[in-house]
Amino acid sequence: MYGLHGKQIEDAGLIAKVLAEDWRGLVAGREGFLLNKGQEGTVRWGEMVREGSPMDGHLNNVAYVRFAESSRVHFFSGIPPPGSPPEHTRQWKDTCTPKGLGLILKSITIDYKYPLAFPNHFTIYHRLTEHVSESASPTRLLLSSLLLSSAAQRPAARIQEEIVIFDYRTQKSARLPEHMQDMLRVRWEAQEQTKMMWENRAKQVEEMVERLEKESWNREGAVEDMGKSC
Repeated sequence: MYGLHGKQIEDAGLIAKVLAEDWRGLVAGREGFLLNKGQEGTVRWGEMVREGSPMDGHLNNVAYVRFAESSRVHFFSGIPPPGSPPEHTRQWKDTCTPKGLGLILKSITIDYKYPLAFPNHFTIYHRLTEHVSESASPTRLLLSSLLLSSAAQRPAARIQEEIVIFDYRTQKSARLPEHMQDMLRVRWEAQEQTKMMWENRAKQVEEMVERLEKESWNREGAVEDMGKSC
């Protein structure tokens, strides 16, 4: 007979608890997004596109671009690690202004996965898509972004961005100084470590599920326990 009994029920509860608490890591962390670097937000009623009933609708697609823009600025501002020289920190913050070296959005592609609707909270992450030393062009950066729906606990959109490095003083494309490239390399390594950590965690959860299945229904001679009638 199969069904969950005793210790198996406790194991199933533990799996459910892990999925509820670690879902962001199992979704975003496995792809290298740093969970402590995300930006949280709230879907606003005024950003909804309504069709038919006032209760029907979805988030205006333009809002996704705005979320990505805000997250991108947050991403670059957070590149310098604590203790960095003030001048280096200022340089990264200035990349979002026309003061010197600027990081300008050349193209953006949004793959809509799940409709965000009011009320809902979301978290959006950014990461480097390629190692700065392996880029096909020294004057560009490729970024990926992931927008998660808190209510659905799943991706709402995946975003790809190409950023060009531009020197406002010379009005020409440029390369990042070596110390800025070094910081991007550090961020890349952090992404790789995060990816490995959450991939291992995902394997642990999969093993927990497989073990529970083998102890209950996925075994030879298993017959479903239909319970007893009163």
